Amino acid sequence: MKRILLTSAATIGALCLSIGATQAREDGFYIGVGAGYNLPHEQDLDVTNADQNIEHTGGPGGLATFGFKYEEGWRAELEAGYRTSAVDSISGNSGNGDVDAWTLIVNGLYDFEADGFTPYVGVGAGVAYVNFDGVSPVSLTGGGTTSLNEKSEPALALQALAGVAVDLTDSLALTGQYNFLAIPEVHATTANGTDARSEFYNHMFTVGLRYSFPVGKSMAAADPEPEPMPAQAAVEAAPEPVAEPEPLPPIAEAPPPPPPPPAVEEPEITRNFLVYFDWDKDELSPATEAILRQAAKFAEDGKVARIILTGHADTSGPQAYNMTLSQKRSDQVRAMLVQLGQPATGIVTFARGEADPLVDTGDGVREAKNRRVEIVLE
Repeated sequence: MKRILLTSAATIGALCLSIGATQAREDGFYIGVGAGYNLPHEQDLDVTNADQNIEHTGGPGGLATFGFKYEEGWRAELEAGYRTSAVDSISGNSGNGDVDAWTLIVNGLYDFEADGFTPYVGVGAGVAYVNFDGVSPVSLTGGGTTSLNEKSEPALALQALAGVAVDLTDSLALTGQYNFLAIPEVHATTANGTDARSEFYNHMFTVGLRYSFPVGKSMAAADPEPEPMPAQAAVEAAPEPVAEPEPLPPIAEAPPPPPPPPAVEEPEITRNFLVYFDWDKDELSPATEAILRQAAKFAEDGKVARIILTGHADTSGPQAYNMTLSQKRSDQVRAMLVQLGQPATGIVTFARGEADPLVDTGDGVREAKNRRVEIVLE
């Protein structure tokens, strides 16, 4: 037993030392599944002082997890596991039956961020049931044999694990994982009512998928602090005034004509506006509504024929989600302008999603200036 634990600890320790730790990604909930191959150790079996050992052949196994990832690199998860193996021999004699292990374990893990992949290690503790299905022949003291054919009592389960995750998308990762499971004491009863004691140690290798719920969209924590809104777009420069022509010199023979009436100046209006939105939001803020009131007044004073609205989003979410979000932002601005008296038939909306950012950023970056609706009065 000591050699097993030391070997597993050395493997995990070597993986930790070989990778430099960096800051983990944003926190949030996740789910995962994995399937693979398990190989139990030789199992000691004590049936009323009749010591025996059970040799297993490996078999399939699987895991399902639900957890929460913290920004500092730590994770906590609940793991449900299943392992099954066939009995190969009992104390050198040909054996029959299967041994299944069902586990429910709480794990604590730590992620080591690296370029393109994320190694991790963890430990866990929980409860396990070991099911003996037709395990025979089990020898009895004084001669004779019997079989084990029942589920054990609930038992303490401990495990150590290590693995690596490779990102496939912003939310989906491919995982490869090793689990060492230790159930130090298993209690069961043979077919003839004799008490049987054993233990169960197991290695399992799985390949699976892990889905992280997007932050702020599904089961995610709220945005901790609203980002400051950028200054609004500057009003277009007014054209230089045209100089009035000089009056004609007076004609001696006739009185001078009366001076021309002053030219009627057309009201100058602002043609372009920008309004901004909080991260992952389409609601209008009081500051945004004030800008829309100004735009509606300019549109009314200038008797504009059409108002064009173009919605945008930053790159912090999936492209399809951002396209929908930018359209919602355009629709919110349109609804407010209609409420302020602008005819709905004269307002056109567009959605650009992540395309045409005001500030060029990489994928997955929150940028307040890119979460906007552009308003053009024509």
